[in-house]
Amino acid sequence: MRSDVLGLGLLALGGVLCAGLPGTPAVSEAKAEPAQVVVSAAQVTGAAAQATATVGQAVSGPTCKLKGTAPVPKGTRLHDAPSGGRTVASFTGALVPMTLSAIPADPVAGRARLSTSDSSPALRIDGYIAPSDVAVFTTRDIPVIAGHVWISSAQKVKLVAATGDSLRAELSISGTERQTAKASAPCDAFALQRGVPMKMEIPGSARGYLMKTSTIELSDRPDGDVIFTLRMLEGTAQLFWSTEAKSGFVHLMSRGDLTIDAWARLKDLEPLKKGEMMDQYIPPTTAVAGAQLALDKAPPIVKATRAIPVRARRDEKEKPIGEIEAGAEIYLLETVAGWTNVLPKALGMTPPDEGGFWIPASETPK
Repeated sequence: MRSDVLGLGLLALGGVLCAGLPGTPAVSEAKAEPAQVVVSAAQVTGAAAQATATVGQAVSGPTCKLKGTAPVPKGTRLHDAPSGGRTVASFTGALVPMTLSAIPADPVAGRARLSTSDSSPALRIDGYIAPSDVAVFTTRDIPVIAGHVWISSAQKVKLVAATGDSLRAELSISGTERQTAKASAPCDAFALQRGVPMKMEIPGSARGYLMKTSTIELSDRPDGDVIFTLRMLEGTAQLFWSTEAKSGFVHLMSRGDLTIDAWARLKDLEPLKKGEMMDQYIPPTTAVAGAQLALDKAPPIVKATRAIPVRARRDEKEKPIGEIEAGAEIYLLETVAGWTNVLPKALGMTPPDEGGFWIPASETPK
């Protein structure tokens, strides 16, 4: 048995998440209750793409950094190079602080730089990951059609392009058959943690409208130019509200994954009956929390008083893959040949089977 191998059994309640190796405590998982997040219109859906690493792509500017604390899908790997390279960490599905930077011009075909730290002290591992493996959310409304259609804040999007200090994102419009909306915005319009969806205030005098058919054309003014066509699935209707009608057109407003302020033909709409509650047509959405993990027979927890470099192997010639930031809390595991293996207290990531998070035993916090 190799003494430098870290083994962790991540055990689900009622099932095994991954096989553990002997010599270290097991990690058990308790199911987290989903947190309810209510929005004012359609459900939020996300689209993910499998990214393939490429070499030599331009990346986003140095100030373009997306931050947040969120779960990363269990088994997702962090690599030590933009292309190829070795795995330096594997995510467990628990919450982990993150900073995403150096986003490639084509995020679907390359890796971005990820550090497992945002603002609070953490055991930081630096590496590279496919942007599609990390959930990205809007922090504010970003325009699709200026003045009329926006991707709303707090929506999950897919990054499709990066240029300097701006990003282009794509939203899969809920209730449609693969219809998407794309928008560009500065990097601070995106984050790795979902905020609280903003509600649209609806006047008491407003009247609700549903689409009569699965397709509706939205115009910039009464009998004006068509600026956006919404194509819903059969049997799915988009809810709008309005306080204004003119020349056979209705001034429509709505806020869900898309925010809409446009005009449509009255003949394409079904007015709700007076007194009918619009809320009954608004489906809720849920946000699932990260996995709750704990170590069986937990080893000691200590707090670092200064920064300590972390290596993937017990070798001073190894280039550090990160550091324990001053103030971070960590688990102390085994000490082997002058090196101590550690884990982040939140257990958001573990080293690969053939590696570890090693620090010199002489620098181990007390």
